[in-house]
Order: sequence, then structure tokens, then C-alpha cells
Amino acid sequence: MNSSDDRETELRRRERELQKREAEIRLRELEAEIHQKYSPPPLAPAEPETSRQLSNHKLITAVKFFVLMVATIVAVPVATIIAFWLPSIIIGGAIAWVAYKLFFESDQNRR
Repeated sequence: MNSSDDRETELRRRERELQKREAEIRLRELEAEIHQKYSPPPLAPAEPETSRQLSNHKLITAVKFFVLMVATIVAVPVATIIAFWLPSIIIGGAIAWVAYKLFFESDQNRR
């Protein structure tokens, strides 16, 4: 009995040592990866843009600017109308709700 217990104890001890060594090795590998200098892959030289590409780019930019201006011109009046009518609708709804609670709901409770 004693020898089998000693064997199990020895196996457990060896297993712990092995796990400890594996953990140390993995930590060293991770540290090496962290301290390794990162060098990005070399970039291919950019091709010079032709005059046609430049004019297309300018045209796209001009169209974007035009769309932004039209959206702004449309959004301002819409926002003004909403800002004017929304508080009136909210106040009117609140008054209607209070009137309903005072006059109609109390009549239903009496019946």
C-alpha cells in the first residue's frame, strides 16, 4: 500500500512540475512575441492619379456638396414646422386627457 501511495504522490509531483514548466515556456513565448518588433508589410508605391481621375474625384465631391445643401434647405423649413406644431399637439393632447379623466371616467365609475 505504501509503495502505490508513493508512486501516486511521485506522479502528481511530476505532473505539477511538468505543468509548471509548460506554463513558464508559454510565458516566455508570449513575452518574446510582445517584445518582438512589429514591422508592417511594405506598401506598394501609389500610382499617380491621371487628370481624368482627378476630375472624377472633383465631380463626386461637388455632387456630395450639392446634395448636402439641398438636404439643408429642405430640413430647415420642416424642422421649423415641427418645432411650431409639436408643442401645440402635446399641450392639446394633455388637456384632452385631463378632460377625459375628469368628466368621462368618473361617470363610468358611478354606474
